[in-house]
Amino acid sequence: MQPVALNMSSEVERLLAAWDALLLTLGGPPVDRPSTVASEQPTLISQTPVTVLSGFLGAGKTTLLGQLIEQSSSKIVAIVNDIAAVNVDAALIRARNAETIELENGCACCVLGSDLRETLCEIGSRELPVDAIVIEASGIADPMGIAQTVANADNVTLDGIVTVVDALTFSQRRSDVMTRELFERQLAAAHLIVLTKTSAQSDQTGALDLLQEAISELAPGRPVLVSDKLFTEGETGVDVLLGAAMQGARPGPAAAHHVYDGFAIATVESTAPVAAQPFFALLDSLPAVVYRLKGWICLQQAGIATRFEVQTAGPHWRVVECAQQEGGSQLVVIGRRGDAAFDSFLHNLRGLTG
Repeated sequence: MQPVALNMSSEVERLLAAWDALLLTLGGPPVDRPSTVASEQPTLISQTPVTVLSGFLGAGKTTLLGQLIEQSSSKIVAIVNDIAAVNVDAALIRARNAETIELENGCACCVLGSDLRETLCEIGSRELPVDAIVIEASGIADPMGIAQTVANADNVTLDGIVTVVDALTFSQRRSDVMTRELFERQLAAAHLIVLTKTSAQSDQTGALDLLQEAISELAPGRPVLVSDKLFTEGETGVDVLLGAAMQGARPGPAAAHHVYDGFAIATVESTAPVAAQPFFALLDSLPAVVYRLKGWICLQQAGIATRFEVQTAGPHWRVVECAQQEGGSQLVVIGRRGDAAFDSFLHNLRGLTG
């Protein structure tokens, strides 16, 4: 552990002390502790294990959470945090018939911290307990802050922090001065790291190994796993993800307070169909400062309107026809605040949706 500088501000010192205290609770199995409610016979309250699923915008957290829910025989409650007013990820998880609780329009590590704590306390105190809670953090959340909220909630215990990394945009995240600090902070907080979208690296001799080595240098001692291999042997991946604190090294102390003022979040909605070709042309010209675009859009081609799910991460995008065709267009755009390229992209998108 790095020594604390003597001239550190009192606020940072407080955060460091809180984080160090939290670390002492990590790495062990869920424990039973006596209830503080007076009774003739002391009762034991089982603490529900909580896994924090972290990772930058578009890393693949929702996909991984969906796989976890489908493969697990455990009763899991998913808490899905989105900084936008439209919680796209929660809708996708709910479609898998999992109990899903939404925290939206703010970051669970800071703005919505009290809401998260109340939600955790409610789940942990249920008469019919659940087996596990998985918090899907927003892409710009600080998992250290979420872990501290878990530590301060009754009847739950932190079971580990899993950080998801997009193999296709790893270099871009590290080279972008806006995203590098947060990206590396999410890695530093992890007990284990899961790599997604590795097919391109797998086709190049040694490329995937080099990527795993680069991540290991940023987060020493953490296992770096490949998502495609997690669920190839039944519930092996479930056991790994839901017991992350037992898998690797403990996170280091907090180095700075998390802020996300540099990120711009916008919601674009429309009831009218959008011309398909101009929309695809706009996706082909995604600027690097548009970190994430997700949601649903109703596209019109040859006079026929069809609703699609849209997902982008960095320059990569995917548009897939929705099974549910009812509803208009709802898109969430996240990028660099105050940047002309981001503002221009948002202006052009709004122009298409009318």
